[in-house]
Amino acid sequence: MKTLKTLSILFLSVLIISCSKKDDGDDGGGSAGEPEFNATINGGSFGSNYIVELGSYAADSNNGVTIAVTDSNSNIIRVFMNMTGGFGSGILKQINDVDDNGFVTNVIIRDQEAMITYNSTSGNIGITEDKENPENEGGRLISGNFTITATVNTGETVTMTGSFKNIAYN
Repeated sequence: MKTLKTLSILFLSVLIISCSKKDDGDDGGGSAGEPEFNATINGGSFGSNYIVELGSYAADSNNGVTIAVTDSNSNIIRVFMNMTGGFGSGILKQINDVDDNGFVTNVIIRDQEAMITYNSTSGNIGITEDKENPENEGGRLISGNFTITATVNTGETVTMTGSFKNIAYN
């Protein structure tokens, strides 16, 4: 009888542990994943095939979603996505689209060494995923890709293509 009670307790313990809410399995677990921002810029002061390497970023959701990236060379890329269409998977944000609140989807690319700021003129930002952030209650993680053309008032043009993944915002 004592062996049966011990086996029952052992079985229940294993059952409770295996069904716990904090599961580190393949279903996403409690980790958000590393943030990524990858881009290649061509033209203007950046020259040919300038590779953007993520240094740091900040993101927020005031009047849309803004991602401000500083790369490893201190250049700044600001991606602003307005509220048009929301942020679900498959949403395509068009550069220069104005939402109902008057906010514009745009991208600013700042070459810190040359002290030149390029403003987007055309292109799009595609949202591939916008999900709950398991590391921050109420937070979100956004992923996507982009193709941007931007100019400066002298007429110089740059193109930027790339992607972002697991960018956390509130």
